[in-house]
Amino acid sequence: SIDNTYEYIKNNHPTVKLFKNKNNMGPAASRNIGASYCSGEFIAFLDADDTWFSDKTKLQMALIERYGLDFIGSSFVVAKSETETNTSTCRIITTRELAFKNYFPTPSVILRKDLVRFDESMGFAEDYDLWLRLSIANCVMGFIDQPLVALGKPSFGYSGLSSNLFRMQCGELKSLSNSLKKDLVYYFAIMWSILKFLRRLVIVSFRRILS
Repeated sequence: SIDNTYEYIKNNHPTVKLFKNKNNMGPAASRNIGASYCSGEFIAFLDADDTWFSDKTKLQMALIERYGLDFIGSSFVVAKSETETNTSTCRIITTRELAFKNYFPTPSVILRKDLVRFDESMGFAEDYDLWLRLSIANCVMGFIDQPLVALGKPSFGYSGLSSNLFRMQCGELKSLSNSLKKDLVYYFAIMWSILKFLRRLVIVSFRRILS
């Protein structure tokens, strides 16, 4: 960051532990490094533009304990105020479900610390790549079908990494190839991914026309 975020937090929030990379290492390496400094059993993520709802971690940790989960995530809203959430259930997401939809926006996720192994060669979709690898490895992944996070902007087509639609699509295809190439579902997942990509292109084109 070049906006003095590090200095601001250091000066105004002295109880927060800060670790600063010498250069921009990308999200995968930064998350791996951050996890290596943590002493807890579980890791949660929060990106710069996003917000957790107040009871997010409390609700998720209760479900992790109840269902013996390795990993949990939730749905989300975009740039809206917090909605009331009172859930005591989640459902398990299978690999085949995950192949057709990324159920887990990164800021919604809590997972065991020992599972944080993002592929640092992935410039895009490194989160989806890890989720698929964990699912293939039989990690128990729970999904709460209620929003527990608010994203600061839509997940594609706006500023930041998410504006790089073509690179994001290449990352998604690489993620599917890394985990599912030996599975028949891979070919259907690839076709579905391409259809979703074409839909995103149409949506982004309309946004630009209307803006």
